[in-house]
Amino acid sequence: MKFEIYDRCSECEGSGIREHQIAVDEFKDSDCSVCDGSGLVMYYEFYDHRSEAMQDYPNARYILPQNEQTSAWNDEKAIQRGEMIASELLGRGRGS
Repeated sequence: MKFEIYDRCSECEGSGIREHQIAVDEFKDSDCSVCDGSGLVMYYEFYDHRSEAMQDYPNARYILPQNEQTSAWNDEKAIQRGEMIASELLGRGRGS
């Protein structure tokens, strides 16, 4: 079965923000280019059971099974993903 796995971005440590030094004593923040400012990266993996995915990604924020109904991108899924990312950014996700 195909799983959609959301894990914390290692580049920005899940903050979605990268700090760049632009002068000796001046820094500028910008969205992380790896996770596009969400703090999460997504992988698609195939496993027989969700528990196997959890073993490979023990710190994953979300592990969602994909099937024909959930794999197509639609408005409902976009809203669900937006709410998931917002909850992460506000610190209400699992493990915060």
